[in-house]
Amino acid sequence: MKTTEFTIELVRKVDESYPVVIGRDLAEAAVEMASRGDLAERRVAIITDSNVVDLYGTRLETAFAAAGRDAQTFVFPAGETSKTRAMKECLEDELIAAGYGRDSLVVALGGGVVTDLAGFVAATYARGLPYISLSTTLVGAADASVGGKTAVDVPAATNLIGAFHQPRAVLIDLDRWQTLTDDQIRDGLGETVKQACIADTEFFAALEEAFVARRLAVAEFVRDDALAELAARRNCQIKRDFVMSDVHEGNRRMGLNLGHTIGRALEAALGYTMTHGACIAIGLNLQARWSVEFGYMGAGEQERLERLLLAAGLPTEIPAGIEVEDIMAAMGHDKKAKGGEIRFVFQKGIGDLMVFDDGRFARPIGREEIRAFLGRQKGFAES
Repeated sequence: MKTTEFTIELVRKVDESYPVVIGRDLAEAAVEMASRGDLAERRVAIITDSNVVDLYGTRLETAFAAAGRDAQTFVFPAGETSKTRAMKECLEDELIAAGYGRDSLVVALGGGVVTDLAGFVAATYARGLPYISLSTTLVGAADASVGGKTAVDVPAATNLIGAFHQPRAVLIDLDRWQTLTDDQIRDGLGETVKQACIADTEFFAALEEAFVARRLAVAEFVRDDALAELAARRNCQIKRDFVMSDVHEGNRRMGLNLGHTIGRALEAALGYTMTHGACIAIGLNLQARWSVEFGYMGAGEQERLERLLLAAGLPTEIPAGIEVEDIMAAMGHDKKAKGGEIRFVFQKGIGDLMVFDDGRFARPIGREEIRAFLGRQKGFAES
């Protein structure tokens, strides 16, 4: 029999632009966003966690009801340990039981765990539903809200199973930041400092002024209107700029993962018992030290970074009880790995990234060299 080959042409141009709104008490604004264009007639599924539902869930459902919209809230247990395939399946089963179909709209109400998980549900339920993110945390604004990366964790690594699915709108509600604990604020500050490190020396200096010079407590930081707005706006704008230039993380967008190769490996090695932002802070500091060794940045710049992290109450060293091989094993599942090589993003000073000879934003480093670097760090070197 003769082999036959033909082409199915599916070339298309898709506009996935969406607005970002920053403000206070944005329940009505979320309802207004959900009333635009083809979203207006859709049945609303609010997906949130057990912490946020008590603080904000009723407020949002009531706002939809006042606008004559059919909205139902679906709640899962708060915490990174819920960001799993099993929980995604549970939420999908609840949507099915409640009769939600292709005419639905998902509203992700919460922090990064909620937007990652609810966004992934929206990406696959009924082969894809539109969704709106109403972010309630600093880490959500800094990391998960913008960019369309939705995912769940598996034991091997964080965010390993997921999809690119852009939201229809993102709302950052600064009122909700004032309900966060100090640890939850620090969780967001880890990613916030990273954003300043990769793209904005003035933003970094503003964070230094707040925490190093003025010695603000983290709760004071989120209560300050100007600082809270600056953090939300610059986090989203910096991430926007990287995402617009590289939607599917082919190269430049990897810069957003500064500190993540070590940080996420540490997060997995610890069984997700340390917050994401704390692990990223450690990864930032260690990879800055490595940048100094490679000659990419000066020792004084690394010291500024470490001083800022400590002033904000973030950790800068790998905690006791973790072995180098625990981190190495988790690092093998890093999404920047290619052809079995582990690749790292490095700072070129504060506010800039290294671009290597091949135009790449991440460079491969051999496992033995990684192992040796980790072994030189405080704790490992002393053991």
